[in-house]
Amino acid sequence: MRAVLYVDQETGTTVGEVPDPSPGPDDVIVAVEACGLCGSDVHSVQNGNCAPGQVLGHEFSGRIAALGSGVSGWAEGQAVAASPIGSCGNCRICARGLPFRCPVVENIGITIPGAYAQYVKVPARQLVALPEDLPVETGSHAEPLSVGSQAVKLAQVGPGDPVLVYGVGPIGLYAIMALKLAGVGPIVAAGRSAGRRQAAADVGADVVIDTREIPVAEYAKQSGTLFAAVLECSAAPGAFNEALTVTEPGGTVVEVALTPEAASVPLFPLISEGHHVVGSCAFSDETYRESVAHLAAGRVPVERLVSERVTLDDTPDALRRLQTPGSLVRIISHPNA
Repeated sequence: MRAVLYVDQETGTTVGEVPDPSPGPDDVIVAVEACGLCGSDVHSVQNGNCAPGQVLGHEFSGRIAALGSGVSGWAEGQAVAASPIGSCGNCRICARGLPFRCPVVENIGITIPGAYAQYVKVPARQLVALPEDLPVETGSHAEPLSVGSQAVKLAQVGPGDPVLVYGVGPIGLYAIMALKLAGVGPIVAAGRSAGRRQAAADVGADVVIDTREIPVAEYAKQSGTLFAAVLECSAAPGAFNEALTVTEPGGTVVEVALTPEAASVPLFPLISEGHHVVGSCAFSDETYRESVAHLAAGRVPVERLVSERVTLDDTPDALRRLQTPGSLVRIISHPNA
């Protein structure tokens, strides 16, 4: 089959031939119809944090092409969304709702071959069925929506709670939609890209600020607003500490962006204000199933986030272009188009 393969930091990725995957007893093979180009993949390629020949891609949906000998309840040709997150379902880490950190089962497109390919092997337990009248591509939004939804759950906010989404890249935008689903508001979104700030307004932010013109801390001062929670989705230097300064007493800062920053946190205000700080990476199985249900019911305007659709051959170039995205929001690859 054909797949997008990592070459090296200078080259990035290229399309090549790899063996077709074969299902184990408890696996299925999914013919990939859509796979979103995630920012974490873009940065991994850009920073050279991949192994030669690695196949990335973890935001995907498709149709079942083959079944393992022990798989029941599924059928060839059935439309599915597939969580990339492996889980044994039995260890202490999985019991805590952190399957991403399971020491037993690997994660698709991260530690095992992913979905920038015509076919991908998936454990059957990671599948969620899609309604036949739903465009299969819609299922590829379940993974990033789940990332945003998990962050909202950790923020422990509800109706009437002001929340800041710091960073309006794709995950920040999915977090805004998750906040709307939870009835949270008002929602303030902060970012730099004009196109992505417009997308934030389109999907539900009540206020959108341009951080090139007014820092978040200055906005909070001028508006007299402190936030019940801040979802830090930007990875911008200093953003985490700035988030703490605009969080109300007892509020929560959720660090969602995968940042290399070693932040120096002033402990006295953290203690005296009773702030909560939590990291949010990936999602639970329950959150993924909930996201698919929201998508199937048409509750989230995900179509507004799609900037482009590309073929497998055009995916390496799209990964390069997303290193400096400008107004691009979400690009979806169609490996079998």
